[in-house]
Amino acid sequence: MSYPSYLEYFSSSIENVSTASFKIAPTSNNAVSSHQQMQFLLPQNALLDFRKMRMQFQVTSTGSFTRLPAHASAYFNRISVEVGGQTISAFENANVLDEILRNNLQIEVDPVNEHSTIQRKNDPFSAQAITAAETYPTDDNKAFFSIDLGTLARSIQPSIVAMMYLPQVTITLHLAENAVLASPSNIDTLANFKTAGTQGTYSIVNHNLICEVYDVQDGSLMAMYEQTMNDQGYLELTYENWTSFSDVFNNVTRFSSSAQSLNKIVATFRRGSAVTPLAAAYNAANGAVGVLGYNNLYMAAESDASGGYVADVLGQPECNGTSFQSAFFTGTVPVIAASLDGGVPKASNLEPTLNFSINSVKYPAYNCKASGWYDATKSAWGVSRTKSNSLGEWCLNRYSICQRLDLPDSKALRVMSGLNLKASNANLTLEVTGNASAATTVDNVLVFAASTNIARVGLGKQMQILH
Repeated sequence: MSYPSYLEYFSSSIENVSTASFKIAPTSNNAVSSHQQMQFLLPQNALLDFRKMRMQFQVTSTGSFTRLPAHASAYFNRISVEVGGQTISAFENANVLDEILRNNLQIEVDPVNEHSTIQRKNDPFSAQAITAAETYPTDDNKAFFSIDLGTLARSIQPSIVAMMYLPQVTITLHLAENAVLASPSNIDTLANFKTAGTQGTYSIVNHNLICEVYDVQDGSLMAMYEQTMNDQGYLELTYENWTSFSDVFNNVTRFSSSAQSLNKIVATFRRGSAVTPLAAAYNAANGAVGVLGYNNLYMAAESDASGGYVADVLGQPECNGTSFQSAFFTGTVPVIAASLDGGVPKASNLEPTLNFSINSVKYPAYNCKASGWYDATKSAWGVSRTKSNSLGEWCLNRYSICQRLDLPDSKALRVMSGLNLKASNANLTLEVTGNASAATTVDNVLVFAASTNIARVGLGKQMQILH
């Protein structure tokens, strides 16, 4: 019989451990802007902690009243990881997936250096007034912005990787379009802040990578790795691999997968035209988008016009400050404006139903209303709530849906329990399964599929990827 650890008296030790932190410069120190890229070469002779890697950088912008997007990862459309010239992880719209993960409490945001909010009047770092475009000093490499290196770095197991057994690992970050910025016409009133001005631009400068590395000098760890390679021919690493698909959603979108373990399917929708809550298409010039239910007049002179009462503001403490988004990251339920009332589908109108299907098998097994996906999505992410404070906020500003296909906690246990599609290239769809007249036909739909990949590192630094 064994007892739980909190009843047992024991300790253990690992001797001759050393640690160090390094700053790695990019392959080019030039400033980079929209649609360009930056690249880093990871150290090769160390135990590297992927989850502790951070890229620090600074951002400058142009435009009369440009505001930088919420979340520092918003600038990076794709993070590509190559091992010995072989791409093992890369997908488009990684910044949109990060927004979905934050909205569903899968990753946390540090307001100190991740620029967690869009501010109309004061910058979110020093609370000093911003009178023109939001931009920051670059004279002495101030570390205002910091991000991790995406889904592979967060999920790879073991998270501390023996780099001496791998070929050269290269990280390439591809920058997003300028539409990730908010480009308001002015900041003097809330109405002007939400009205589109001229599209602003941004540049990233003084970027570098901070790495934490370890060494265990007693020889036993390396001996164990080498014995494993000699016995089975390889070391095995697992990580969560994401793929993405983009389409105009006209009642149905189709995509495919041949993953050996398909774990989740995630989708979000962005307005393709000037429909509530956007003043223009998601990828056009837009002002800031006010999140429903928040006191977006807070700290403005006009906030006192009604003796302290502000319409459309919820009373809970979380909503008594401002909350703005970039249009590029605003996910909205694919329902026509005439069928929405305060962001929620109207009681008097039929609500469209949405379902995934895999080889004609429907998920969920019933026709799920667009708003009914909230509970299904919470269950799929394994959370008891999301970032949203109302159904209207979720439908209008943070809408995404998720279908889980694996067992809970499989990733933490390194267990592949997802849907096995490797025998065939499965046909997957996301479609309106009822009340199609209330569904939009020009919105952009992004579908993300998560699967478990295995990287096998063999003798002589050979690599094999099992998808």
